[in-house]
Amino acid sequence: MAFDRAATNQKMPLMITNTRSALAGLFLGTVLTLSACGSPGADADSSEPVTTMPTTLLLEVSTTTVSSNVARSGFVSDVAAATPILGGLSEDDLGCVADRLLVELEPTEVVTLTRNGPRPDQAGLAVAALRDCDLVLHVVGLGIGQSLAVDPGALPLEPECLLAGVTADDLMPFLEAKFETGVVDLDDDEAIDLLGNTPVMANMIRCSTEAMLGVSADAPAVCKGLADRLGQMLASLIEIEVDMGGEPDPFALVEVFRLTDEVFTWLVDEVPAELRGDTELVRDTTSRIGILLAETLADLAEPVADDPEVAEERMVAFLGVMARIAADLEADMDEVEAASARLRDWTIATCGDSSAMLFELLTGMGI
Repeated sequence: MAFDRAATNQKMPLMITNTRSALAGLFLGTVLTLSACGSPGADADSSEPVTTMPTTLLLEVSTTTVSSNVARSGFVSDVAAATPILGGLSEDDLGCVADRLLVELEPTEVVTLTRNGPRPDQAGLAVAALRDCDLVLHVVGLGIGQSLAVDPGALPLEPECLLAGVTADDLMPFLEAKFETGVVDLDDDEAIDLLGNTPVMANMIRCSTEAMLGVSADAPAVCKGLADRLGQMLASLIEIEVDMGGEPDPFALVEVFRLTDEVFTWLVDEVPAELRGDTELVRDTTSRIGILLAETLADLAEPVADDPEVAEERMVAFLGVMARIAADLEADMDEVEAASARLRDWTIATCGDSSAMLFELLTGMGI
């Protein structure tokens, strides 16, 4: 950990500008494609006459009269071929969806939807039917589990972790947008836009961190605890930037140092006795930096959109407080740097290379 007084004015604004992209780039390189494979269902009821539907991509709505029972049976047995994201549902689940669709659509329309998948104007109706049957989260969870199972390079993530705190309402706009393709892809701009204000994106950061640091069943308990805290810390930082509308603000650093202080405070009681002093020193240093930043922030106006004078005032104050911090800590920084290096070496030796992200984050802060 080192404060370079001469480089402070250059390093810190650049770090803040790249905070969001760096965190996103670290974890969103993991692609989660949620696809469900079709499963066999019961044979359609052939006791009533139904015009045979050609297997083309676009079909006209049948004018043949069919009963609701026939339309329902055909939906249960055949819909997965045209709409793969429904393929992992049970016959009872599909029957519920069909019943809800038949409230809004004629049986002949359900027959056509079964063979072609929902038209763009029917996607909302299909997702509403899933919601009414309490299946939105189930459909997404099935897709996550299936995609992870067939990807040898995937982190050992659990669907329950990725969907923690997520509601059907969070996912409905996203599913509606994806219904036309039949594949739920989380790794594109549309997914980020539709899910950015839901717990899903923060969960991806948290769950990925926990998976990277806690995948070994025989890993020491400290590693699992560190994984949990780093995951929560990174997820919180992502949420902060979303709340700020994606605009970088140097004073987001106040929260960075508050969160790292919490991690080091916990770590003091987890490290070997010979490293406790080092951990306390690093903790006290990050805490001091956070306090100085918070004191500066308290005297400044909140940022105002399209107000360059306020933005300039905040940046000048930020650079000033960083110079003050560098001067305040300069005498002790060699000792802090050495303590941080010893603590970093211990966490890597105990929990693996990924545990170094805590110290890399602080290095990115200019420490």
